[in-house]
Amino acid sequence: MPDLPSPDPLPLVREHFPALTAEQLTQLGRLTALIRAQNERVNLISRKDVEHIEEHHLLHCLTATRVLRLAAGARVADVGTGGGFPGLPLAILYPHAKFTLVDSVAKKGRAVFEVAEALGLENVHIITERAEKLRDRFDYVLGRAVTALPEFVGWTARLLHPGKKGEPANGILYFKGTLWKEELAAHTLRPAAVWDLHDFVPRPYFEEKFLLHFPAPVKL
Repeated sequence: MPDLPSPDPLPLVREHFPALTAEQLTQLGRLTALIRAQNERVNLISRKDVEHIEEHHLLHCLTATRVLRLAAGARVADVGTGGGFPGLPLAILYPHAKFTLVDSVAKKGRAVFEVAEALGLENVHIITERAEKLRDRFDYVLGRAVTALPEFVGWTARLLHPGKKGEPANGILYFKGTLWKEELAAHTLRPAAVWDLHDFVPRPYFEEKFLLHFPAPVKL
């Protein structure tokens, strides 16, 4: 009996991001396998979410590539990276940019470091520290439902270099659900752009999920 072909490990990614190269897809597939393995000993992502890692984590993060274009040498911080999302998948797709993944939980930082090392990602640096204590400066700060928007922007706005190391202009890019409107209702803080992720990936999971851009310098 002939061998049956192996099932496609990333069918949704292939469907919605057909321009990815074979090498990128291989690396993204390895990333999901490594995160699954690490999650057996360190709670990087929700246990009930492991079976949905492609859609809920990988595909979610990749939506940023529909609007984000990074110049060579651009410095990007993923604050509150948790299991390495969105920093690790974006580091795979933007090897010419430098990614610093930040999390205050040491065991998560070690696990993400091991994943980045296994993938050979030389453009990834891990910092185990609270965001309020960071001293580095970056062109972009990424966050993915880390905390309420005013709090996250308050932590990270000072970390930004004004300028334009890509598209959109330098600033904060934050993944958030519809609560962003309520969280900002009592604040003067407003995003310069809001992208509906369902427009990029028209699947039920992406309804009422958004990517917000706050250009530097951010006015609090």
